[in-house]
Amino acid sequence: MEKIYIFADSACDIPRELAVKYQIDILPVQITHEGRTFREHYDITPEEYCKLLGSTDEIPVTAQITPVQFLEHYRQMHEAGYTHALGIIMNGKGSGCFQSACVARDMFYEEYGQAMRIEVIDSESYSMIYGRIILDAAKMRDGGDSFDAILGVVRSRLQRSEGALGVYSLKFLKKSGRISGGAAFVGEALGIKPISHVYAGGVTVCGKARGEKNLVPAMVDFVRKRVVSPETQIAGLLYGDVPQNRIEELEKKLLEMGFAAVERWPIGVSVLTNTGPQALAVMYYGEPRES
Repeated sequence: MEKIYIFADSACDIPRELAVKYQIDILPVQITHEGRTFREHYDITPEEYCKLLGSTDEIPVTAQITPVQFLEHYRQMHEAGYTHALGIIMNGKGSGCFQSACVARDMFYEEYGQAMRIEVIDSESYSMIYGRIILDAAKMRDGGDSFDAILGVVRSRLQRSEGALGVYSLKFLKKSGRISGGAAFVGEALGIKPISHVYAGGVTVCGKARGEKNLVPAMVDFVRKRVVSPETQIAGLLYGDVPQNRIEELEKKLLEMGFAAVERWPIGVSVLTNTGPQALAVMYYGEPRES
């Protein structure tokens, strides 16, 4: 009989109460700021982190999860009687966490043989773009689905997952080195708000809005061109420290586009460190891409 362990790194942004409810093991990314270290998911909320970012000129530093930390969790789950483990990890092109999880898997096999089957999947994305798929996997497990059935659904949904990210301020993109100081200066002077496409492991600028009031309409126009059968989907609305009226505007426009419903999720620490707190995103399913 299969006993399935599901785990992820904290960049998935699954709220703590849901991780506990669905027995999802969350390994935390660590954040250091002015000599203090926090564990994402456990020690600081997204709301608290937004306040911290808004009151400091120093960008916090994140530390990826090490192979030793992953290995310790694998050992604990094996000792607890689990026969299968499924991990879905943040974009491997933007972080070393996926590689750490794979290295730890190989170390576990060297130590224990095939005592527990471990599948580690690169989500090629961030935040609840893959977090909600982890929740789906846990619900399938609790419903009695087999490990291979869960694995098939997870891979299929990840291959269709996309996101559109809009940022109201270029301050943190400049500080984190995502754009040059000169580009940020010109962009801020012209009121440019970039839109990025989160897709297949890349985060690439796909559009620009002129002025705050035009960012949400521009994001919605981009999503409309990419989404497949919105009437069958629940759109994910991801938000940082953004005025409530902007969030409500985006939700209204997504429903008008034809989405069956919209779920709101706060953006977590790992993403906000790079985008800054003034960020909005939409997650949706598009055409499946090649493996």
